[in-house]
Amino acid sequence: MTSVDWEEVKRLAADFQKAQLSSTLQKLSERNCIEIITTLVENKLLDIIFTNDGKEYVTPQHLGKEIKDELYIHGGKVSLVDLAQILNVSLSQVTKVVAEIEKHNKGLKVILGQLIDRSYLNKIAEEINDKLVQHGCINVAELTLTYDLPPEFLQSVVEKELGKIIHATQDSQDPRVFYTDSFVATNRAKIRGALSAVTKPTPLSAILGQCAIPERIFFSILDGLQEIKQVPGVVTGKQGGNSVYIPTIYSKSQNDWVENFYKQNGYLEYDALARLGISDPSGFVKRHFPSENIVFLKSVAVGTVITDQVDANIEEAVATGSFVDLYPVLPSVFSDEDAEILLKQATKRTKANVYVFVKTVAVSDAFLQTLNKALEVMAEQKAREIVASGKWIQYVAENKFKSKSADLIIENKMSKKEERRKKATIGKAGGGSQGRETKTKSTKKKYLQGKTQENESDEEEISQTAVGKAEIMLISVEDVKAEVAKDENVSVIEELADELAHHLQPKLNKSALSLTEQLAQSNKTTNLSEVEERLNVLITNVRIFDKGVKQLDKADQAPLMKYLLKSLGLDFVTRIFKLAAQQNMLQVGENLTTEARQKLLLELPADVKEPLTAIHKAIMGDTVEDFLNTVDGAMAACCLVLKKYDKKKERPQVLAHREALLEELNSTQDPALTLHLVTSVLFTAVTQSALHMSGRHVSSVLAFLRKHLEPHTVSTLSRYHDLVLNLLSASDESAKMDASKALEEGLADVKSIANNFKQHVKMDKP
Repeated sequence: MTSVDWEEVKRLAADFQKAQLSSTLQKLSERNCIEIITTLVENKLLDIIFTNDGKEYVTPQHLGKEIKDELYIHGGKVSLVDLAQILNVSLSQVTKVVAEIEKHNKGLKVILGQLIDRSYLNKIAEEINDKLVQHGCINVAELTLTYDLPPEFLQSVVEKELGKIIHATQDSQDPRVFYTDSFVATNRAKIRGALSAVTKPTPLSAILGQCAIPERIFFSILDGLQEIKQVPGVVTGKQGGNSVYIPTIYSKSQNDWVENFYKQNGYLEYDALARLGISDPSGFVKRHFPSENIVFLKSVAVGTVITDQVDANIEEAVATGSFVDLYPVLPSVFSDEDAEILLKQATKRTKANVYVFVKTVAVSDAFLQTLNKALEVMAEQKAREIVASGKWIQYVAENKFKSKSADLIIENKMSKKEERRKKATIGKAGGGSQGRETKTKSTKKKYLQGKTQENESDEEEISQTAVGKAEIMLISVEDVKAEVAKDENVSVIEELADELAHHLQPKLNKSALSLTEQLAQSNKTTNLSEVEERLNVLITNVRIFDKGVKQLDKADQAPLMKYLLKSLGLDFVTRIFKLAAQQNMLQVGENLTTEARQKLLLELPADVKEPLTAIHKAIMGDTVEDFLNTVDGAMAACCLVLKKYDKKKERPQVLAHREALLEELNSTQDPALTLHLVTSVLFTAVTQSALHMSGRHVSSVLAFLRKHLEPHTVSTLSRYHDLVLNLLSASDESAKMDASKALEEGLADVKSIANNFKQHVKMDKP
């Protein structure tokens, strides 16, 4: 440097020092600076980003430069949150600037809030390759935990660098798994050696455990070895723990054993095949003998040798009209179910009319017909004995189902006037139609399942009698079994006689019942149905009238109950005693007095005598309830059924009874009868119950009705009642004439009370 230049430098240094030491004439305050910057920003002349504390600002370009610098410092990967803290800028501004940088720089990416550059990707690719060299296998899922990056991103990185930085092979079954060639070659050698050494079926899980080979690579290597035929065997079952490797040498020896056994014996046992290691015996047989006509049973598969032998035995049994037990003919490994299935299929093939019993016995239809003819003689004898002994009538009573519904009407045995009175007293509504009944479903025994299809429908229905749907057992299974067992050939086979008896008994019993019914109808002299209907009507009347009696005061109930027993109750007892005498062929008179009933009881059988004695004592008592408790047993003793009392029909019957009373009332001119009928109608209207009474009970019933009727109605009825008493008790002819005239004049008024009873009954009473 020359002296001139050096002087110039000194001069400039002096000027600079002077400038530093001198004070400025104008100085901007901090507030003015802020206003200037604010104005520039508002006018969009300046683009800046404020820091979090607001004391500093930076331009987006400078913030981008700082972000790139931090990315470089952090090795190519930095979190956006960390950048915001380091640069003291809000996360939104950092995100915005990073997005702009990513748009213009393809080497940078934002993944899960992290900024990554190309150098970092190359770095992790090299690290992945190092891990592959070290372990031979790597999974993208494991890399996710290591690098804290999504598996899809890592998958794309590995696939992009495959063959460049990363030297590996991608698994064809699981694309997230990668192997090195040396790793695959090592495991292929292990698998080939292990499978070549196996001589019996071995689970693949055992091979995997022994050779320490990853399961995910095992099957892909195995498929490749099978394609090039370097594996001497096959794998059965699904991939996984249930798979089994079967060597070819084992399969060959297995097939040889199966073929030899089948040729020698004509059948194959499933258990024996299972012991050989065949998991699906029936499927194996189908595949191994596709051209053979093999029948598959429960535990064995049989060929034509055995089926032809079975067919021949069945045809022989049909031709000779006998039966054959195939159990001794079949090999001992056959179960009862196998024999039964084989027999049923044989009957379809041969179209033979045979039945299968005890699972192994084929019985021809001709043999069954022979047995049935021999048993029909016994059935006929049994039918004649049961009719002659009288037990048939007892059977009918015990198994009866329904009786016809009857109306509440008493038989017309009187004059027209007496008929009207009887109609008013008893009514014309019938009892309930709901009698006792029992239902049994028609069933089919299990032991009948062996029949051929054309004969099955004949035996499905249980025999039915004319008296109901329940089967009456005249011929028991034990009876049939005793007859069948007389055949020595049948008794030799265990349980054959028992099943034959169960098969033959329903039809035989049905035949016996039909014959018994014919014999009973020819000997029948009494129509039980009509008698039963009449007696049920009487009992229904007694129940209805008993309820009416109980509406009265207790002091007035006893005479009416006794009258009910001595009228309708005695009528019932007389009819039931006459029926019992007729059924037991005993003579009785038309008028059955108390002494005659006692004499008849001594002659009746014990089973009939006991219930009839009970009802005989009850009719002599004072309570209707005791009488009703004995009715069921008395009717059952005479082969009749007492119908269940239907309360739902009680009200219609009472209303019909009232209408009958009104009808008779409007047709009579007898003052005493008129008062009797009016009293009965009013009682029915007040209590909604019917009452069976005589003229002597009118006074007590009227006394009961006083509190339920209007005063003027009570006065009219009392006056008319007094006139009737005067007419009946007066001895003077003139007094009778006066009473009769007064009664005739008041007759219309009294009848009006009954016909318009709603106007005369107090409204506050029921």
